[in-house]
Amino acid sequence: MSNFKLLFSEYFEIEESQMTEYGALNICLSSDLPLFLDPFLLFASEKPEYKVLHKQVVEHLLLLKSYAIESDGKDVDISLFRFPEIKQNWLGLAQYGNGGKGLGIRFAKSAIKAFNGFYKTFGEEKITDETHIEKLTLLNSGVGKDFISDFTTNLIFEYLLEYTQNFALKYLNENQITDFSIRCKFDRATKTWQPRTFKLPYFFREKNGDFILLTPLDILTVDEAIINNGDFYNNFNNVTRSIGNDSLRTAVNDYFRTHLPKRPKKKDKIEAFVRTVEQYPDLVDLYIRLKEDSKKVVSGVALSKIEELRDQLIDSLTPLCNLLNDNSEFYSVKPNSYEEALKRANYLKDVIENNDGYRIFYDGTKPIAKEDTIQRIFRLTWYASPFDVNAEVNNGRGPADYKVSFGSGDSTIVEFKLAKSSSLERNLENQTNIYKSASKSSNDISVVLCYTENDIRKVNRVLKKIGKEGDENIIVIDARRKASASKV
Repeated sequence: MSNFKLLFSEYFEIEESQMTEYGALNICLSSDLPLFLDPFLLFASEKPEYKVLHKQVVEHLLLLKSYAIESDGKDVDISLFRFPEIKQNWLGLAQYGNGGKGLGIRFAKSAIKAFNGFYKTFGEEKITDETHIEKLTLLNSGVGKDFISDFTTNLIFEYLLEYTQNFALKYLNENQITDFSIRCKFDRATKTWQPRTFKLPYFFREKNGDFILLTPLDILTVDEAIINNGDFYNNFNNVTRSIGNDSLRTAVNDYFRTHLPKRPKKKDKIEAFVRTVEQYPDLVDLYIRLKEDSKKVVSGVALSKIEELRDQLIDSLTPLCNLLNDNSEFYSVKPNSYEEALKRANYLKDVIENNDGYRIFYDGTKPIAKEDTIQRIFRLTWYASPFDVNAEVNNGRGPADYKVSFGSGDSTIVEFKLAKSSSLERNLENQTNIYKSASKSSNDISVVLCYTENDIRKVNRVLKKIGKEGDENIIVIDARRKASASKV
């Protein structure tokens, strides 16, 4: 068993195969994984308990609708429409820790307004097989997968707690489980969430450790929710073609075209799309119907993408940490943020180039292409550090990848880039300086990952052009696949 307790299975010292057998995601306990709970996968599943859950989610939303339309939306108890993020599942957009905003007053006011406006017929659908909560997001490009996931998680919270409790009682030791009283069951009479007590896994190695929530793999997605605003827009032509009435189909297409300028840009097309849907609300249900008809296909795609994420991110965490620990002083405490960050970057370079660490950045023979995935891997290797390592909030100049700090007066900006990035030259020349100014950081480090010989030549050419050849704070990592020693 590894010395690094990053994953649930490692922390509780159980076999990952036990989690696979149970169907639960092996979560990372250092930072959120970019996965989201998708209610459409509840609908699409053949499991009876999931179908019950989907109905439960919709019924609660219809209950909220009944509250929202009382007295035409006036004097509504906004607290009934607010939902905290359930951070204990370790899923979401946070690149460090597991904190999040949840659904606050903005969501509450928008939902009340929607139920008294465009979505006043929500729950009365005749085109689709069932009502879907994602319907409320289809004209709002600012509402995404995190909203849908947070809302759904809140409404099936009791089930997830029971799911986790059953796993804990079956596989974990008594000292790894304790009782938690958690508000998870809605009482319609009192309009309050009532508590239940569960025996749950928790951070038993820490003082006052919080509970940990497991989630079934087959209701999670990596990308946007299966029913989402962008997909609706991209499939608008398919939706209009599905209209059975020829006259109505012609009218819809004509209405869309009349709201386009002669040389429309994308924003013009989106505006025309929204106005057309507002004029013909049944288009929303026709789109959802297309999704319902392809539910088996989309469910399979969701699972395959989760497997890809596991291969690229989850399965690489512990091996990389072990390599760093065995072959460098990566986890030793250093005196200040710049020296700490610089030495860790160089340790990473050495382990990746000389100790087979490059393998972490490949899915089979294919390199990991997303900067986001690489940034998460780098962030999670810092979990044992006494330094504060945070993804920067947007400070007006755009967010930096990370700000490493030790106290208020000692901080360093660290940026991770792929060599193939089209903006590499601009970033190396200007970006970290901008971030330093905005973040009041005195130091900066750039880490550039190269997958090919062309990448290396490009980086060398760029560094020469901007006069930064040999700069110690620009770490170029050669992550090309290496030949085995027997072939050299």
